[in-house]
Amino acid sequence: MTRVFIDSSVLIAAAISAKGKARDLILSSLCGQFTLCLSDLVLDETERNRKAPAALTTFQLLREVLDVDVSVPSKSLVLRVANVVKLKDAPIVAGAIRARAEYLATYDRKHLLSPKEAIKMRFGIIAATPDDILDFTAR
Repeated sequence: MTRVFIDSSVLIAAAISAKGKARDLILSSLCGQFTLCLSDLVLDETERNRKAPAALTTFQLLREVLDVDVSVPSKSLVLRVANVVKLKDAPIVAGAIRARAEYLATYDRKHLLSPKEAIKMRFGIIAATPDDILDFTAR
């Protein structure tokens, strides 16, 4: 089964809108097409998000119904990843590595999608938007 690590930008987008690729990715996991993974940091970031407070209720419902693997990356792994991405984003990539994910689903173009080639080369994880992941896996 394809393992997809989702970051907080994807969880927030899925909670905000009933339509869209973030929600489609999550619904696909409920149908057994993917195994979703995330980290304790992603859960914390999503719960602390103040940009869309109305989405918090939907997020909590999603959290209850989702069967996700929650990973906790080690500090040494985070520091190793920080050689490739900025330290503040290293726990996200480290979480994906720890979860043995094939994909890292994100909308963070500046910090995670911009260095996607380096992430793939160093760690073997494809950083992509939910749209792209759904397209890649549909083939």
